[in-house]
Amino acid sequence: MTGRASEPPCAGGAREVFPLLTDAVGPDAAPLFVENLRRGSKPAGEWMCGVEFELFGYDTRRDYARLTPQQVQRVLAGFAPSSNDLVYEGRTLVEVNAGQMNRLTVEPGGQIEFSGAPQRSLADVEREMRRYLARLREIADGHGFVFLACGFDPLHTLAAQQWFPKSRYDVMRPYLARRGARAWDMMTRTCAIQTNLDYGDEADLRRKFLVGNRLAPVVAAVFANSPFEEGRPSGYKSTRTAAWLETDPDRTGIAPPALADDFTPESFVAYALDVPMLFAQRDGFYLDGPTGMKFRDFLARRCDHVEPLFGDWADHLTTLFTDARLKQHIELRSADCGSLELALALQALWKGLFYDAAALDDALRLAPKLTHTDAIELRAAVAREGLAARVAGVNVLALAKEMITLAVAGLARTAPAEVSYLDVLRAQVVEAEVCPADILLRNWRGGWHGSMSKVVAHLCVN
Repeated sequence: MTGRASEPPCAGGAREVFPLLTDAVGPDAAPLFVENLRRGSKPAGEWMCGVEFELFGYDTRRDYARLTPQQVQRVLAGFAPSSNDLVYEGRTLVEVNAGQMNRLTVEPGGQIEFSGAPQRSLADVEREMRRYLARLREIADGHGFVFLACGFDPLHTLAAQQWFPKSRYDVMRPYLARRGARAWDMMTRTCAIQTNLDYGDEADLRRKFLVGNRLAPVVAAVFANSPFEEGRPSGYKSTRTAAWLETDPDRTGIAPPALADDFTPESFVAYALDVPMLFAQRDGFYLDGPTGMKFRDFLARRCDHVEPLFGDWADHLTTLFTDARLKQHIELRSADCGSLELALALQALWKGLFYDAAALDDALRLAPKLTHTDAIELRAAVAREGLAARVAGVNVLALAKEMITLAVAGLARTAPAEVSYLDVLRAQVVEAEVCPADILLRNWRGGWHGSMSKVVAHLCVN
């Protein structure tokens, strides 16, 4: 180990040499973690937007069974420009570098996730997503596969899911099962769209983190797109949100530092240090020795001869599943998966709120400031009622309309060519006052006459 974490700070407080992921850290590492967040700061001219887009795959030749791990790997391999772009864990293909800095990875139930390279413009985000979906259709057509864009598997039971053989999931699976009744549903039967955005100075980070967490339930209502489970209505507009409500409370929902107005990087690090670990990774192996230990305790006393490394902190941040997650950028995670049009609208919504200073200030004033209990109740109401939810004085539909209006104004000032990406939200939410789940249920009870084949056709991306 190089010991770089102990180097003295240079003038201005920053370290001349920052620790490597493989450098050892100890109980005094919190300032390093805070500084690492501050190093994520970028000038506004360099702010970008990155999308993550998860899909369910089914085999039409096996009565729409979820794809097996072998079939998922076949799909991944079809995206690799060369064999050098395939990433294996043992003999299992787990990731593909799909060209243009895009990646494909696999979620626990075999859901395929497209992680787009950060882009300056939404037109570039759209171009890469269309390129991905076009290739996905070619592969799917050749194998009799279909892919659905929705928040929860509408067809199959938990017992019918195909667990993907990644060692990370082998460690997470038993621990999370003890922490929430629907943790395995979350792992195998949910899909999301995520937006990744940059931040500037500490004041900008504070506003964005608070807005991202506090408006997350409203965004979940706008994009609610999972009203079915096991071939019938589930009783929820977002069954995905309902599953998350019964997953490990230590690491889900609103990030506790966002409940107060005085958010700082120090308060976020203090919170994350007290979240129990899921694993430690060494040489490609996921170790369960520290599983369940608070990260703070792991730093103080180690475990099973596993010495804490700076990289353990980076891994730990990926296991915090809050609605807005902080790394060296902000990840906004509350939306059900939906169509390409909705995926792009989500990027435009958050970009319009975050990348215009006036819109961000207005969004912070608009965002409800709730207690932790009220925040949970709001999510539960959104899961069941979508835009019709009203809890703790929050009228979700009214708030959603104001939020979209702010995003339109923000984009009009910063990227006017991108305002049209919000047209679908203006039509559905502001004018028709519906979310995607409302449209699905209306058709299910109407002209589709309860046909799941109609649901599948509507949600299919290929």
